[in-house]
Parts: sequence; C-alpha cells; structure tokens
Amino acid sequence: MKYILVVLAGVSLGLLGSCSAPCNGHIESKVLYFKQAPQGQLVYANVVNDPSLGSQQTLMRDDKEYGTFPHVIIINDPQMKFKGQRTVCFDEFTKQPLPVDIDLREKDIPRIAITK
Repeated sequence: MKYILVVLAGVSLGLLGSCSAPCNGHIESKVLYFKQAPQGQLVYANVVNDPSLGSQQTLMRDDKEYGTFPHVIIINDPQMKFKGQRTVCFDEFTKQPLPVDIDLREKDIPRIAITK
C-alpha cells in the first residue's frame, strides 16, 4: 500500500511539472490571465527578469482588484499560441500602438507582439 502511494505521488508530481513549457527565450514573463481580443487573445503577464519592460500596475478583473504587479505587459496573441501557458518566454518583440477603444485603466501598460 505504501509503495502504491509513493508511485502515485511521483506520477502526480511529474504531471504537474509538465504543465509549463520550458523557457526558451531571454525574457521570461509569468502569465497573470488571458482576455479575449477581436482577433485571438491578450495575455496579461508580469515580466520576471527585465525590469525595463513593463510598468507597475494594479489590475482589475470583473470590476474587482486582481493585484498589483511590478512589470506588467500585454502580449497580443492573435493565433492563441500561448493559450493555457503559465509562462511566456521570448527574445524579440515589437511595441504595439494603443487601440482606439482602450480601457483607460490600461493606457500605461506596454502592449507588445512577440516576433521571436
């Protein structure tokens, strides 16, 4: 019985570790949440290792405070490549213009498109 529990615990830990793809870029960001966009989705993320990218923001979801994060960015993901991921890693990006119908609470959050 003890052996079975140990095996099940090992399998469970292995499955949990496989939920996140390995980071294969120099800039690492932790996904906070996703929001539907007219084309694809927007990824709200906190940059972990590049303090020059992103800005400190208190994010709101469903008119409730979600939290304050030091380096928030919004990643344009029209093909939904990052759906369900906990981290997004990348090397190159382009800054995106602010949309015309932007939520004024998000006007200071850098928007990017990942190119590599």
